[in-house]
Amino acid sequence: MNALKLPFEFDASIIKEELAQFSKTDYRDVYNPSVALETLWLKEFIIPIGTPDEIPTFHPNDALKKCPYMLSIFETFKCRVETFRIHTLDAGAKIKKHIDSGYSFEQGKVRLHIPVYTNDKVELLLNDEPVKMKEGECWYCNFNIFHEVKNNSDQPRAHIILDCIVNDWLTDVFGQVSA
Repeated sequence: MNALKLPFEFDASIIKEELAQFSKTDYRDVYNPSVALETLWLKEFIIPIGTPDEIPTFHPNDALKKCPYMLSIFETFKCRVETFRIHTLDAGAKIKKHIDSGYSFEQGKVRLHIPVYTNDKVELLLNDEPVKMKEGECWYCNFNIFHEVKNNSDQPRAHIILDCIVNDWLTDVFGQVSA
């Protein structure tokens, strides 16, 4: 399976209200060889807690504590969440075709997307096949295959991105949808 809409629906308007408290200076440029500099922006919402001798657990940071609805989204996922962040791709920007090794259900680590700002001119292609996501939906995509994003619009595109470790709970969620 390359893409799967999961059975979660979130209110993008509330997420937008919570994100409005942050300015662009609260985000940092994402260094990624697949993206032109200063076109992809990131804001982290969790921090690792633990010692160097143990696997860290991830907890809400101060920014997420200011966003009760987004905190409830984070708490929806009953699995180990190692990334909970916002990625904003500027208008007209592209993420070149690439592979994120290890991000597939079969390999035990999934990357989930919840679109917050998107429109019909934003293209996400998995192996050259389009995946159409709507604001507030939650999607799994197999990013262990070639994929790219083209923001052909005049508006930024922003997604909440979660990297989750597959466990029994997540396996059950996938089973409900793919059954």
